[in-house]
Amino acid sequence: MMKKKNLDMEARFWSGSEMDSGMKLMETFFQFNDPVTAREMLNNIMICAVKEKSVPPQNAAAVFHFYLALRSFVRACFLISRKRNKWTIEESPENNSPMIMGNLSDKEYKDPVRIFRKAFKAYSTKEYDAFLSSVVYFSLSDSGCEEEKKDHGTVYSSG
Repeated sequence: MMKKKNLDMEARFWSGSEMDSGMKLMETFFQFNDPVTAREMLNNIMICAVKEKSVPPQNAAAVFHFYLALRSFVRACFLISRKRNKWTIEESPENNSPMIMGNLSDKEYKDPVRIFRKAFKAYSTKEYDAFLSSVVYFSLSDSGCEEEKKDHGTVYSSG
C-alpha cells in the first residue's frame, strides 16, 4: 500500500515556518497581506504582465514575496477543497454588507469551500502554479511574447 504524499505548501519561503494546515496557512497569509492590498497587488501584477512596457509600482522583491505567499495560498485552498466535511456559515448573508459578501453568491457565502472545489475542478494546482509564475515573470520584464501576455490576461478575466 502506497503512502499518500502530502502537498508541500512551501510556506517556509515567505512566512519563515512550515505549515501543514490549510486554514493555518490562510490565516498567516492574511497576517502578512490584508485583503485589499493583496487584491491591489494581484491586479497590478496582472496589468503589468499584459501591458507592454510597464513596470510594477512595487519593487521586484515585494512582487516575488507576494508570489510565493500567493502560491502557498492556492495550495492551502486546494487542501481545504479536499476536505470531505462541509463547512457552513449559519448567518444569513442578507444581514451582511456588500463589502462582506463581495462577489459571492448566497450558496458560496454559506459554504465557502464550494468556491475552492469549483476552482480546482476547473484548474489543477500545477496549472495555477504555471499561471502565477508566468504572470509574475511577465510583470517583472519589459519584454516577452505578446501573444502569451494576452493569453494570461484572458485567463485572469475569465476566472
